[in-house]
Amino acid sequence: MTTIESRNIDATRAIYTAVPAGDLDAALEHLDPDVRITYYGTEQIPYAGDYRGIEAAISFFTKVGQSIRIVEIQPWKYIANGDDLATWGHQRFRRLATGDEWESEFAHIITLRDGRWLHFRDFANTALAAQVFSR
Repeated sequence: MTTIESRNIDATRAIYTAVPAGDLDAALEHLDPDVRITYYGTEQIPYAGDYRGIEAAISFFTKVGQSIRIVEIQPWKYIANGDDLATWGHQRFRRLATGDEWESEFAHIITLRDGRWLHFRDFANTALAAQVFSR
């Protein structure tokens, strides 16, 4: 593994720690100014969408924080190739309004630039999330 790949994994681990802890400032340190966050899902999921730029990323994280608590995020595999990174793992969430919980495996496809997230794509079982938000 190269120094670039190690740096990119470390930045991703830092974000995976900061977001569930509600530490937006720590997460923002690892985002490129031109960041793009793509969370695939239906309109029932309040934070689903495509967010471009730091202000939009803040909006995404704010919507997430107002909607759910990230109870657990456990990445178990990282595959790095230069500035391209894929992670696989397990996550569990709680909807704040109802207390309903759901869990899913995830795959995150991340492109980094200079050790910061440039494009983050979240693939998970969004059918479960949509079901929880539809109640």
